Amino acid sequence: MTFELADSLIDEILYSMENQDADLVVDAEGPCVLPVGGDTVSCDDLNEDTDDRYYDLPVWTSGDGFELLRDFTNNLHSPLAREDLKRALNGGRGVFRRFKDAIKSYPEVERKFFVFKENRMKARVVEWYNGLRESWGMEKLEFSTGDALEETEELVLNDFVFREYDPVKDGDDISRGSDFVAEEYARQFSQELGDAVAEMWRSLSGAWDRGEKFGSVCRSHDDEFTGCLLFSFCPPTARTTVALTDFFVLQDYRGLGIGEELLSKSLPMLKGRGIQWVLISNTIVPEPMERLLERFGFGRLGSGYLADLTKVND
Repeated sequence: MTFELADSLIDEILYSMENQDADLVVDAEGPCVLPVGGDTVSCDDLNEDTDDRYYDLPVWTSGDGFELLRDFTNNLHSPLAREDLKRALNGGRGVFRRFKDAIKSYPEVERKFFVFKENRMKARVVEWYNGLRESWGMEKLEFSTGDALEETEELVLNDFVFREYDPVKDGDDISRGSDFVAEEYARQFSQELGDAVAEMWRSLSGAWDRGEKFGSVCRSHDDEFTGCLLFSFCPPTARTTVALTDFFVLQDYRGLGIGEELLSKSLPMLKGRGIQWVLISNTIVPEPMERLLERFGFGRLGSGYLADLTKVND
């Protein structure tokens, strides 16, 4: 007996796959998930070779669950959350409980994980269902993870507000955030070198007065500052050339697409103001940021970057 894999049935199967204590099957007549035993599905029902009404659920073991946690953690771009989750995974028994407790400290990452998990398990369900369709002489269904991953990013970004920089409302938060990033750089190197790198970072932002800057900031719906992308005319008399003065996302919020969203909102705003050239003179550019800048049309200029906004698509 064939059956359609409706969204409601997928939800039932996903919920049931993680139940390691119950014996469950898909009843094609429903179609629905039913427990084996009692007044629902008896063992005799399963032994009857009449119409293939009952089907075992897709296999999902604790090993599959652990591999899911490990893959999510290894591909997470939020440094603090990644390190905490790695520690949870390397602690022996009770790994699932430790992971659950650790990820609760990062609500946005936790939300992203739930979508990642659902997407991975749905892929297993579709793989299982395609095996049945093949036995029924039917064509396989297609399932792409690409769209689901894009939806994950959009879902997470809905937790944040992107707006124009206000030096009165945002200035102190940006100063504190810049200090946090400077301290990160200081910790990455030996003491004197670390201090020098941190000072270079601070001097870039401090070269311009708060009121001279403009751009975008990101805050959570609880008004927590998470990151910014700011520019200033360079030199101050310029009208078509700006320098990037501040671009960072706080550690707790990295890996969620905030930096990319700041760029996608800020560059069209600059073009609307008649600005053509964007200079980045900072020689300390993390590798992930290099790739991001290149995607938005920035090219190397010595040890810095330069973008011609007339050649950048909105």
